[in-house]
Amino acid sequence: MDKNLDIKNFFEKVNENLATQNFSSAEENLKKILDIDKNNLKALFLLGSVFIQIGQLDNSIKYLEKVIEIDPSIVNAHNNLGIVYIKLKEFANAEKFLNKVLDINPNHLDAYNSLGTVFAELGDFNKALFNVKKALELNPKFVSAYNNLGLIYKKFEYFNEAETSFKKAMELNPKFIESHYNLMEFYEKGNQNDKLEITITNFEKLFKSNSISFLYKSHVLYKKDLFSETIKNLKSFSIENNINLEIDRINLLAKSYDKVDNIEEAFLYFEKANLLNSSLKNKEIDKNNFLNEIKVRIDYFENISHIENLPNKLQTDYKPIFMIGFPRSGTTLLDTILRSHPMIDIIEEKSSVKKLVNSLSKLTNKSFQMINDVKEENIKEIRKAYFEDLFSYINQEDKKKIYIDKLPLNIIHIAEILRIFPNAKFIISLRHPCDCVLSCFMQNFKLNESMANFLNLKDTAVTYDLIMNLLKIYKSKFDFNFYEIKYEKLILNLNNEIKNLLNFLELQWDNSILEYQKTAIARDRIFTPSYDQVIKPLYTKSSGRWMKYKNKLSNVYPILEPWIKEFNYE
Repeated sequence: MDKNLDIKNFFEKVNENLATQNFSSAEENLKKILDIDKNNLKALFLLGSVFIQIGQLDNSIKYLEKVIEIDPSIVNAHNNLGIVYIKLKEFANAEKFLNKVLDINPNHLDAYNSLGTVFAELGDFNKALFNVKKALELNPKFVSAYNNLGLIYKKFEYFNEAETSFKKAMELNPKFIESHYNLMEFYEKGNQNDKLEITITNFEKLFKSNSISFLYKSHVLYKKDLFSETIKNLKSFSIENNINLEIDRINLLAKSYDKVDNIEEAFLYFEKANLLNSSLKNKEIDKNNFLNEIKVRIDYFENISHIENLPNKLQTDYKPIFMIGFPRSGTTLLDTILRSHPMIDIIEEKSSVKKLVNSLSKLTNKSFQMINDVKEENIKEIRKAYFEDLFSYINQEDKKKIYIDKLPLNIIHIAEILRIFPNAKFIISLRHPCDCVLSCFMQNFKLNESMANFLNLKDTAVTYDLIMNLLKIYKSKFDFNFYEIKYEKLILNLNNEIKNLLNFLELQWDNSILEYQKTAIARDRIFTPSYDQVIKPLYTKSSGRWMKYKNKLSNVYPILEPWIKEFNYE
């Protein structure tokens, strides 16, 4: 028997398998090659790459590391390992392997492009931009890099640049399907419905209609309030090769059933979407980490009589303002209304407070007992760093404007914020606890350690209970300046509620408030979970929505009932 001939024949089969994306057969034939020659580098590399395609990332690592063990100079093995670790969200490892690629080949386009993704995920816009632009410098027609550039710009809210980059990728290669998908998603999430429909039409001229174009057609139907048609369309297909888009399909189906008051089907599909979403959790996402953040604060602050604010000499004329609350409590609506005022700008869902908290934790060794002992000069440094980070997201054209830092879950960091800014102001958004919890359960959040607690009603209710307990403790232990605004009162009497809030902010009423929808439409790119709601007129259907699902909430109602009483929702 000629082993070399057998290996050659198997490789021919592998090439056919890969050409038709028959990865299971490719795996089988590559393993037959390795049975003959266990150290065949090409087979080891291809098998590692096949495992990336089918999502068996641990196996992919195993075979790619074997390649490097035999021959460390094989650059694409390092590159593919970098890609694997990006998928696993292990960015330090990804960076290590991609830098190794560049050590071997300083002009490796894919490595620069992938490093762009790594740094974008790490929140370093400048490094992300540098690496992708380096790839484009080496090859100005690198389509994938333009597509990646669009994703980076979108992530950091350079929306015009994101749109231009996606279009540039499509211009260079109209058949580069990823850019079509990204542009459709960009227009859908940004409420640019006319552009979305045009993009879908152009897509279908170039490609056959597929499950993804059907999905975005369904979004168009939903936005036009054609809910029965949306349901019919969504039930005609599934998206088996992209779990994130399949979750989107199921969640949209659930929302559509909710709109036609088919409660049983709606709840069933919300559960299905969340179950599928929970399967995406990687080992770095542990929902208990977020819960423990809350618990350690409760344990400490409820057992002290009072915590002193910083001395007055450290107070400044500038009073930072924070918009906080439980997710889905109406902060996006409030954000949209307030930014209609010419003297208000909202800095939306940035990590500036988290960086502040991390800096403070380093100084105190994560001990709240030491929070009062932080030196004055350290406080000033943290304060300066906070403003530098916060204002990096906006163009401060008018120094007289007030800037509101909006991130609902900063509610758990009131203590740390007050330690740095004792004269800070807080806008606390409230909504009926049952509506709040139900809405979180129904929302397709991007998973992180906090949002992973919203995948079922019980976890959501427990998280709500913990956060509100912490808020109650803060209110009893601290002297701080806050204003509570209820979502239900806001939608029933906008003028009165906003006038009171503006008084709290030391601002005069402005009639532009009444045209907040124009502001929302002019923004036309609202990427929060409420993106498709705030451009519509105020409606009351979402208030008391939980009553339709009362029987579904029976198991968690005892957890929420004390808060219903606490906030006078009885």
